[in-house]
Amino acid sequence: MRPAPKGCGAGPSLTELAQRLAAFLQRQLPHAPDIRIDGLAPVSGGNARKAWSFDLNFSVDDGHTDLPCIMLMQAQAGQLESDLTAEFKVIAALENTGVPAPRALWIDEDGSSLGAPTIVMERVFGVTDILALRAPEPAGRNLAVALDFADAAAKLHRVDLHGLDFLDTPTPQSAAAEQIALWETQFLKHRMEPHPAIAFAFQWLKSHQPVAERISLVHGDYRFGNFLFEGERITALLDWEMAHLGDPVEDIAWAYRALWTPEMHLPLDGFVARYEAAGGPNVRLENLLFYRLFGEVKHAVISLTAARSFADGRTNNLRLADRMTLALPCIRQFYNWLPA
Repeated sequence: MRPAPKGCGAGPSLTELAQRLAAFLQRQLPHAPDIRIDGLAPVSGGNARKAWSFDLNFSVDDGHTDLPCIMLMQAQAGQLESDLTAEFKVIAALENTGVPAPRALWIDEDGSSLGAPTIVMERVFGVTDILALRAPEPAGRNLAVALDFADAAAKLHRVDLHGLDFLDTPTPQSAAAEQIALWETQFLKHRMEPHPAIAFAFQWLKSHQPVAERISLVHGDYRFGNFLFEGERITALLDWEMAHLGDPVEDIAWAYRALWTPEMHLPLDGFVARYEAAGGPNVRLENLLFYRLFGEVKHAVISLTAARSFADGRTNNLRLADRMTLALPCIRQFYNWLPA
């Protein structure tokens, strides 16, 4: 019989979680004596977070507030190792920048209040229907969203880096090396067999590092499926757990991986043209090829990490049980794109 995943019990009941949340929010809002939480319910989220939706109601001296909220709780284990505090700080730094992002509200850094590290953000209205966006119709709507996606990338990559000094600060010369080192460390930690093809891929990447046009805030998981949209406009970029400073071309390459590419509605060269016209940094073709290759290796490592979490019994998420099988298509694509 398979052992129960460590720390992956049923967790608190909905009533217990609501009580913990109310107590936590009361400490954040000491001058609001009549806090009320309505509609607390789980919502679909990624593999690294458990998401909950609720409405916060309270009164203060200047009137009554109804605040729609999303709560993201750190999962016990999954396909990523991430820093929830850094994610919260990145989202907070984006307020008033013009980048479509949720508003960061509060954080339980160590999970002492809510049972796991947790961030609370203002809930933004919109949907995340990737299947609809990648469908042939409505072509006009889907093209408009893809173009807005390029505009949002340009805004993100122009963000003033002041206030982001809690992130590693690479130079244009070291940006690629730092990402290679990060993901190679994860590969060596989580692989369950040697994977010589992936080991060679890391060696190739080390030998072909490009120089970044500039250092920008990079989302790290910039793709269809990781934003909310209404009509033809993006209302919020989501899932900032891989955000870092680096080469902005990394986001563009990731956005055009086959698993989620908007290529049907906006070819890559059209995205780049729109991005540069919107004020994004110049996209060097050699950087774009490098980060397309890097992205395949990165996704292979994410898949191996997910499989290792399940194999070690640190999660009972069945979506991760066979993730190792996704590493092979990534590496096959890497070798297909590899320059002669």
